[in-house]
Amino acid sequence: MRKLVLLFLVAASLLTSFLSCNKSGSKFGGSANDSVPQELSALNAAIEKDAKNAVLYTQRSEYYVRRELFNNALADINKAIELDPKNVKAYTGLSGIYLLMGKPQESLDALNQVLKFDQNNAAVHLKKAKLYLIMKDYENCAASVQKTIEIDPNQADAYYLKGMALMENDKMDLAIESFQRSVTINQAHFDALMQLGYIWEKKDQKMSIEYFKSAVKANPQSTEALYNLGLLYQENDQPQKAILAYETINKLDPSNKLAFYNIGYVNLVYLNKYAEGVTYFSKAIALDSRYTDAWYNRGYCYELLKDKEKAGNDYQQVLKLNVNDPKAVEGMNRLDKLR
Repeated sequence: MRKLVLLFLVAASLLTSFLSCNKSGSKFGGSANDSVPQELSALNAAIEKDAKNAVLYTQRSEYYVRRELFNNALADINKAIELDPKNVKAYTGLSGIYLLMGKPQESLDALNQVLKFDQNNAAVHLKKAKLYLIMKDYENCAASVQKTIEIDPNQADAYYLKGMALMENDKMDLAIESFQRSVTINQAHFDALMQLGYIWEKKDQKMSIEYFKSAVKANPQSTEALYNLGLLYQENDQPQKAILAYETINKLDPSNKLAFYNIGYVNLVYLNKYAEGVTYFSKAIALDSRYTDAWYNRGYCYELLKDKEKAGNDYQQVLKLNVNDPKAVEGMNRLDKLR
């Protein structure tokens, strides 16, 4: 089944993007016997020597954020702002902390503080747009996007966010225009390419394939893009390309049962290679012993290979997991008729 584009998945992606500047830097830590990790100890020492350095408090706040010590992070970032009231990084850090604490209004207030002394900061307007989208406030999201574009017309992320807001309001044609504008500015804009891939899937699957191919090129590690590409190849009678996409997923993520299952399905349905189907359905079952579809299709492969005993065992396993499963019942009935 095709993955649906759900807003909470988008929100998670946006949240990661929103907070990325506050998670930079390496993660250091002392040995297990250290009472204070090395990185924190160094920051504490630096602050003790230079107690009026806002940058140091910002850095220690980021350290606390990485360890989800949000109250400590909040105290340090507020100290940084007290020492440097026009510190944009500190305010955006404060905004990110509040968002992680589940306080979107306080997060928004922190961004608005920046705009009091730097009203043409496109990055902050863009962060506001992301925050409004997470909050499902599409009207204010659009307003913040428009302000961002006025300041920086070549801001690909702004057009992407505009597209998301339009899509959530069922204005698909305008959403497509915004996503395409984002890709025109940045040909490797992964999120916009993914949305275009999903949208065009219902309109023109060949076009959808091209967008997902571009998404894979933009982010070769994306199993989501590869999975959707594989499904489209599969549905458009390109089984070898589908298998290649799924195999790439399993190289990236050997625990991905869906990719193994789909390779088995392509071998069963499209290539009539039933022994190969058994191999890949078995791999899916090894990852999830309750995967009834894999048990059934492996049983069907055995049935087509004339191995009545193994087919029956697999159909029986389906019935143990899902009593009276109609496909498994039909399978057992077919086996009863086999000689």
